Amino acid sequence: MDMKNLTIGERIRVRRKNMNHTQRTLAKALKISHVSVSQWERDDSEPTGKNLFALSKILQCSPTWILFGDEEQTPPAPTTQPPLLDDRHVELIELFDALPESEQEAQLEQMRARVENFNRLFDELLEARKRNAKK
Repeated sequence: MDMKNLTIGERIRVRRKNMNHTQRTLAKALKISHVSVSQWERDDSEPTGKNLFALSKILQCSPTWILFGDEEQTPPAPTTQPPLLDDRHVELIELFDALPESEQEAQLEQMRARVENFNRLFDELLEARKRNAKK
């Protein structure tokens, strides 16, 4: 099946089903309503940056594959085992655990702010792409 010819909603539905998720289980994992997932799959709306990144993590695929169906970004077959931590993740946890509690909280706040900033930027890029596509 050529994923480039499918809509965003169709790609989400196909991948969700390949991962053996229902709309409700996917929505619960994303901490959103199942109605939102249904709207995405019907192409009534699209996931925002924050939800897009969370969706890609749960569906084990890239955000660009969800948006554009790029062949080089085609996700591998679903896995049921949780991914192992790579060296960077292990180092991050070790460094975090070495900090005092008050500094851990400060670092979490900084990371949350950075992620929020990236999500906002991604939303702006999506809007710009939509505007350019309409021209």
